[in-house]
Amino acid sequence: MKLEKITDNLVLTGAGFGVLFWFVEAAIHVVIFHEGHIVEQIISPNPHETWMRLVVMSMFIVFAAYAQLIINQRKRAYGELNQVFNTAADGMRIVDREFNVLKANETLLDMLGMSWDEMVGKKCYEVFSSVHCHTPECPLTRIMAGEKRVESDVVKQDQNDHMIPCIVTATPYAEPDGTLVGIVEDFKDITIRKQAEETLRRSEEKYRIVLEASPDPVVVYNMAGEVIYLNPAFTGVFGWAQEDLFGKKTDYVPRENRPEIQTMIDRMLAGESFSSVESRRYTKKGNILDVRISVAVYTDRNGIPEGSVHILRDVTERKRLKAQMRQVQKMESIGTLAGGIAHDFNNLLMGIQGNVSLMLMDTDAVSPDYDRLINIEKQVKSGAKLTSYLLGYARKGKYEINPLDLNQVVKEVNETFIRTKKEITVHNDLAEDLSVIEADKGQIEQVLLNLFINAADAMPDGGDLFLKTMKVTDKDMQGRMYKPEPGNYVLLTVTDSGVGMDEEIQERIFEPFFTTKEMGRGTGLGLASVYGIIKSHHGYIEVESSKGKGTTFRIYLPASEKEIQKIVETTDEIVKGAETVLLVDDEDIILEVSCELLETIGYRVLTAGCGKESIEIYKNNRDKIDIVVLDMVMPDINGAVVYKRLKEINPDVKVLLSSGYSIDGHATEILNQGCDGFIQKPFTLQSLSRKIKNILEKDFEPEF
Repeated sequence: MKLEKITDNLVLTGAGFGVLFWFVEAAIHVVIFHEGHIVEQIISPNPHETWMRLVVMSMFIVFAAYAQLIINQRKRAYGELNQVFNTAADGMRIVDREFNVLKANETLLDMLGMSWDEMVGKKCYEVFSSVHCHTPECPLTRIMAGEKRVESDVVKQDQNDHMIPCIVTATPYAEPDGTLVGIVEDFKDITIRKQAEETLRRSEEKYRIVLEASPDPVVVYNMAGEVIYLNPAFTGVFGWAQEDLFGKKTDYVPRENRPEIQTMIDRMLAGESFSSVESRRYTKKGNILDVRISVAVYTDRNGIPEGSVHILRDVTERKRLKAQMRQVQKMESIGTLAGGIAHDFNNLLMGIQGNVSLMLMDTDAVSPDYDRLINIEKQVKSGAKLTSYLLGYARKGKYEINPLDLNQVVKEVNETFIRTKKEITVHNDLAEDLSVIEADKGQIEQVLLNLFINAADAMPDGGDLFLKTMKVTDKDMQGRMYKPEPGNYVLLTVTDSGVGMDEEIQERIFEPFFTTKEMGRGTGLGLASVYGIIKSHHGYIEVESSKGKGTTFRIYLPASEKEIQKIVETTDEIVKGAETVLLVDDEDIILEVSCELLETIGYRVLTAGCGKESIEIYKNNRDKIDIVVLDMVMPDINGAVVYKRLKEINPDVKVLLSSGYSIDGHATEILNQGCDGFIQKPFTLQSLSRKIKNILEKDFEPEF
């Protein structure tokens, strides 16, 4: 600033001397002209001196003109600089070494709502201050300490206590020799930017809250595929915390599933619409979960991708339930087929059994044919036992439900089993306070025997069999594939130390005719019947096994409050009669042989081959008919409808239901409506005669 003043003074002084010299020369060189000639010259110096003076005079004139030009240019530059200073978009001021404001532009004055007089001449911190004033962090202090440029992001407070966020840039204003004259401050008002940042921060906070409140695991990756965020649900499901995976790539992804991650991201970056995909992920404990993943790519403000957000939903349980449902549906379908086959097969056996019974009545025990007929009858019973397995699986077997002590049944079957399998050591852990169950003893014995045989087959060289019973409730059965009915249960656990099974075999062990045994060593119906019997008793069965580690079956049966009653054995004698029987069956062979059997022991028999015919016959002969033996399954009208029509005709009609199926289902419903009894095919003449006689004499207990 001093140099500029000196320069201006020198230029003005030189110009002044030049002008003065010119006037002096003009005064001492007075020339008189007359008719084009010099008449008189007041001073007549040497001509050379005259020209020299003229040259010097001209130089002074040029110097003066040039000096004026420099002054005008400097003024113009100062004017332009001042215009830039005053019209700058940022607020600016100049402060001297004592922090006095020397100058401020219009932008700063408008920013603070102040006039020139209110700003200039005041201390800088009196009109626009921050927490850094009078501290080592103050930009002015740092400039005076020797720094060349200081920039800081601060919040300034004006004299009206308004807070203005700014970016302050301070630079020194110095002489050419480096002497600090003052400081130039530039103030960039970043209020709008701060508001935008706060809005963004709040938005990010909302998203963070949403992510952290999400019940589904969320993981965020950068474009390098590195984890940069995990939400709490992710930690809860997979076990890893933020610090475990942060900055890492795909440590929790099974190797075979890793390529699909990049494929998903590539598809998203290519603009493809993308919903979700099923995959698998490791937990921190090393377990693998099935997950459904949704992916979204996030970008910066310019739309450039920065990374991807992955939302994972644990579908392990859902997939397991779906698989369980498919298995149940498959088992139900197979059960329906098996039940139908068993029903038809029982009808065939009924025809054979009936004819054998008729032939035995006319055959003397010493006859060579007698033993053959007895052998045929044994084969019929074996066939009926085979169909009982199928019906057991289909939950349509023959059941006589009574209160039972499961411990006692386990002991009885166990004693029989160990006589033939001495290489197996049985360990009993039977609860003394075990509750009673309501079940068919023969069916439960079949369940136990099949499980024991299955265990023995898994231990060909011997081993250990562990039997355990205990009381549980539905609360102890939570987390299963099924939802147990509320109440108390009896748990039977059968564990062997055998070869075990893989998952594929476990999924099929309850299917009829599925067996891992070699040809001729098994029918594949044992465990199938176990499954059906337990289901028919409203129980649940589970299997747990792995290769080389044995197998455990768990059976849950509903507990009962009833008391155990002693079962009275029935006789096996033929009971004759003389009453009239209406025999209803759509199978001609059964109708024919049953009619002949009943007539042989003294009954008068009317026959009907379908439901409609039976109703007409009963309507026309109701006073003559003493009892109706009614088949349950018929093509036109089933036994349930026929029974209802017969009751409408005669409320006191006596009816004995007959079926190749079990007492379950429609038969039980009819018995509950007052029907008199039930008999399952194939039946012997002895059992048929006893059933009819009991109903006619009212000396019976309906067999439900």
